[in-house]
Amino acid sequence: MITDYFAAPSDALAATVLQVEDGPSTPTRGSGEPLFDTVALPSVDPFVALAVLAGTTFGLPYGEVTGAARHGQVVDGRDEGPFVVTVADELAAHLAAASPHQLGEAAQRWVHGGEHAGDAEELARALQGLGELAWRAADVRHHLYCWTRWPAR
Repeated sequence: MITDYFAAPSDALAATVLQVEDGPSTPTRGSGEPLFDTVALPSVDPFVALAVLAGTTFGLPYGEVTGAARHGQVVDGRDEGPFVVTVADELAAHLAAASPHQLGEAAQRWVHGGEHAGDAEELARALQGLGELAWRAADVRHHLYCWTRWPAR
């Protein structure tokens, strides 16, 4: 599963990412800059894995995270992908306030606890990038979203 988290000012604008094949990090014509401020978090789905991460990092109960108003709400897309979903504003606020050290420790616990397959250092960098993205988004009053698709076979 390919998952890119990005910031946008509204659901309608976030949905426009579905008009490009490679998602929110696609460079725009002319400037070469990405369409949206984006962080790749491979295999960190916006439904279950992100809620587990919130528990591991912030001690938030799974049901509280998944029950939040904007947690994993489909903005647009097809069942088989790609699709865009929301990240709960409360979780985004926690991510924005987290220190790089806190997110790095969460990555270590997550990988060593068997909840995420992969390299702990790579995951730590990605989670720290997600925290920075959440901070930048909050600074300009944007929301966080996840663009997800299955890899081509």
